[in-house]
Amino acid sequence: MVVTLRLVAQLQPGSLASDFQATDLNGNSFHLFEHLDSGRIVILHCMAAWDSYSWEYYQQQTLESFDAIYGPQGLGSVIIRRVECETQNSYAQLSGPMSLSGNPSTDTWGDWVTGATVPIIDDSTLAAQLALPYLPSIVIICPDRIVRFADQVSLGNLANLVFQSSCTPISTGIDAALVSASSTRICGSNSMEIELVLKNLGTDTLFNTSIELSGATAGQIIPWQGALSSYQSDTITIAGIELLTDAFVTCSVAEADSNTANDTVRVRADVGFSTLLIKLELALDAYPDEITWEIRDDADSVIYSGGGYEVDYQYISNVFQLPAAGCYNFYLNDNRGDGLHGSQYGGFDGFCKLYSMIDSTAMEEEMFFYDGSYNFSVIDNNPSFLQFSFEAGSPLEVLESPRAHWNAFPNPVGNTLFLNAPSDVSSYRYFLLDSFGRKVADGMVRAGERFEFMDVSFLAPGLYSLCIETDKQLTRLPIIIGHP
Repeated sequence: MVVTLRLVAQLQPGSLASDFQATDLNGNSFHLFEHLDSGRIVILHCMAAWDSYSWEYYQQQTLESFDAIYGPQGLGSVIIRRVECETQNSYAQLSGPMSLSGNPSTDTWGDWVTGATVPIIDDSTLAAQLALPYLPSIVIICPDRIVRFADQVSLGNLANLVFQSSCTPISTGIDAALVSASSTRICGSNSMEIELVLKNLGTDTLFNTSIELSGATAGQIIPWQGALSSYQSDTITIAGIELLTDAFVTCSVAEADSNTANDTVRVRADVGFSTLLIKLELALDAYPDEITWEIRDDADSVIYSGGGYEVDYQYISNVFQLPAAGCYNFYLNDNRGDGLHGSQYGGFDGFCKLYSMIDSTAMEEEMFFYDGSYNFSVIDNNPSFLQFSFEAGSPLEVLESPRAHWNAFPNPVGNTLFLNAPSDVSSYRYFLLDSFGRKVADGMVRAGERFEFMDVSFLAPGLYSLCIETDKQLTRLPIIIGHP
């Protein structure tokens, strides 16, 4: 059974960065992993020439001052680049002069180039690769290749954010770190394969360690031998893991080292689990006629399907009863290949979600989520699709998996949006962003106040993004305004 395939991977805070190369406006090459492997921290200021917040931050020269202290001419611990992320811009926007007409493809606040000490990369594909939650954003990529997102902050706060909160110093001695884990399981099987990335985050060369597996599988210890210098990594494949339940498998470094905080990762089978009742939520963009969807069984017969939509930004929500336990595939098709990524054409992104349901109203778990922020195909006007595999019923014992959910309702919303935080969240900050990534509303909720409401009556109808920031993660929720 083929599992989920996404043609453009999305990056979440705390994920591993993918390598890329780019050329700045001065003609100099930039290779991400070369800088990370040398032990330097990479900071990308992702901005748009038409954005007033980006321009104000540039005028403050915060990154320029930070670069003078910590960059190549200073302590040498940081590499900074400013990245222009507007998909329709030209060099004229960066070179100025100021031109503001309300069109993001031509607007600019002035000359970004003359006298710039932080090199500029003009490449909107990096914004798609990083799956930026909003613009402007600061992306911090540590030598261990872990990615964090941040707002534009002051010089002192940026130093604390980079060196204390985001990129912890390399450990003295031996530090065997598990930095990522992925899994493969054939639908209907109780056997899984796990792929782990082991990284040396210590000053001493790592020659041997062992990995302990526990949780949903009979406990076992996997020995590892090799030679990893600081920041080097190795991929470990562990096959034939016999599962007992559908819960997470915990993978831990079993040998003592100097930093236990990075010794453990958890992974769950990549094939989704559901009851015989599932729910589909689909929010279309301004090109509804391009979208169709299907649910097929393991004989490739179509069980349910939809299409022929004609209403722009239509919101669809249906609950379906599956005929029997077994393996299923969900397909979201687009005859132009751009999916629900309508914001690139001046509209709003749609989204698609698939849930396992307890009954017709109570959700058990969100299995699949496409947020509309990327195309299905890298080739324009090329029909393509997303595919998600899941299993209704299972040879495994299905355990209830506690999961914290943010609840934003009603959605679609008319005048007032209510936000309820999970029970384990204290204080948090939120931003409501339009399709261009511009902040149209924000707020801070103090510790102990889980419930918040927002007046959205002044906003134009369409699809917005609600970004919620805690001390642990950034959550993005699509919100439809003005479409009852």
